[in-house]
Amino acid sequence: MFPTSLLKIFFRLSVIGICLVLAIWLYLVQLHPRLQLHTNEAAFRHLAAACDQAVRLTEIDNNIQYRIPPAEIYRLNQALEIARLPCKNYASLREHLLSVGVSQHALAALHLSAISDPAYPDLKQGGVSEAELDAQLRVTIKLLGLTPLPLKDYVRDSKFRLGEKLFYDTRLSGYGDRTCATCHSPQHATADAGTLEPRLDVTPSMLPEIPARNVPDLWNRDHNDVSAMLWDGRLEVKVAASLGGLVSPDGLDTAGFENLMALQSVRPIFSPVEMLGEPGTTNWLAPSVTAELRPDEVLAHLGQILFQDESMEKTHVESYKSLFHESYGLTDADQISPPHIGNALAHYIEIEFQSRNTPWDHYLSGDLTALSVNQKRGALVFYGIGKCAVCHSGDIFSDFRFHSLGVPDVRDQKDQGRFYATGNTKDRFLFRTPPLRNVTLTAPYFHNGQTTTLLEAIIQHLNPYRFAHAYTEDGGHLMDSAEIEAISPVLGTSSPITNEQALLLRKFLGALQDRPLK
Repeated sequence: MFPTSLLKIFFRLSVIGICLVLAIWLYLVQLHPRLQLHTNEAAFRHLAAACDQAVRLTEIDNNIQYRIPPAEIYRLNQALEIARLPCKNYASLREHLLSVGVSQHALAALHLSAISDPAYPDLKQGGVSEAELDAQLRVTIKLLGLTPLPLKDYVRDSKFRLGEKLFYDTRLSGYGDRTCATCHSPQHATADAGTLEPRLDVTPSMLPEIPARNVPDLWNRDHNDVSAMLWDGRLEVKVAASLGGLVSPDGLDTAGFENLMALQSVRPIFSPVEMLGEPGTTNWLAPSVTAELRPDEVLAHLGQILFQDESMEKTHVESYKSLFHESYGLTDADQISPPHIGNALAHYIEIEFQSRNTPWDHYLSGDLTALSVNQKRGALVFYGIGKCAVCHSGDIFSDFRFHSLGVPDVRDQKDQGRFYATGNTKDRFLFRTPPLRNVTLTAPYFHNGQTTTLLEAIIQHLNPYRFAHAYTEDGGHLMDSAEIEAISPVLGTSSPITNEQALLLRKFLGALQDRPLK
């Protein structure tokens, strides 16, 4: 028989063991799940609210979906996938908490509490914690195949110098009072900071059918994505320029123009309201008032005008004779053709006006510190829940397709947009998607310069029907039914996001702006 003392020891050890087992059991079954839930409560609420918001804002109305072109549907689904990234993290955290013993009832109660709070603070930050930002952006970058903007070397060769001289030369205008830089001023980020283009005063018969529009910028117009020029896309490239793919409505032979920018560069020269002015004896590009204006005839005068009186120029200024000879091997003014002018201008523009040093490109190159926290949040809103990249896609942030954003036109002659280029009534009030690089520098915005701030422009995208029921001062409808029906169905899939997220979008667009090189 065991001694009494040993029995007492064994009994005590047994009691201690049972107590330890009970304590461990109590911890595993009761305390540990509660501690885990308490530790992860803020993250769970954050992800639950973010996932709920993403699901609500990414629902597509079946009545709208069939109206969206396949290419846009594809990009829309990518945006929805990015917008729902918080749901993947939410599901992972939920499974983890269930695996450590947290009850489904407790999680359901916490979920309901989170999604029922309309002022939940994390939603104001874009639904992503700071620690998750880079991880979710990596997924976004991989999914969309985003890369830094490819750039050409900044080489001031003879063709560049020729284009630069032409760009600032008043002799390209009929009355010597305008240059390309008059409307595309480098001081105003290659726009003019005005609401509408400053048109010249000409007789009514020479006014174009198209109302005056906001001056577009010139950034990155040599990029291969650029398939349409001007707000209505009247200038288009169907296939490579070398294969005759350039389309112009002006009757100008497009053979010899190297790209769309080259063709566009010469158009203002023979446009009466842009640079040519009223034809007459004092107009050195259009001296005849009787002959019908033909682009090739107007441009034919340029060679003689550019070559004359060069002996009077200062010796340190390169002459057109030397520049045309070095660039093209031309020795006589009569040899100069419209493509020579356009190609030189385009070469200068495509080298000089590249967005070279943006935080977004540095971030895509691997510098995770190039963007601020709010810019990263804005990028996720842009590519995800905001659905901005459905239309503002690619390296220069444009699909170069045509959409309506519900921007009203208060002028007597409403701008018909793409209709002027196609004659198709379905294209009324549609305008080309503007690229967004350096967009922070090119206010005002939209085809009619209606909006003066970038935040206002963002809000118009988020709520394109806000003027649908507005009235003019005389009591008429501000927008007619055709304007309202033209609004892009992609925008019709969106519910208004928070004001804070709109501000985040503004922050991200700031990351597309050039920074001075140190």
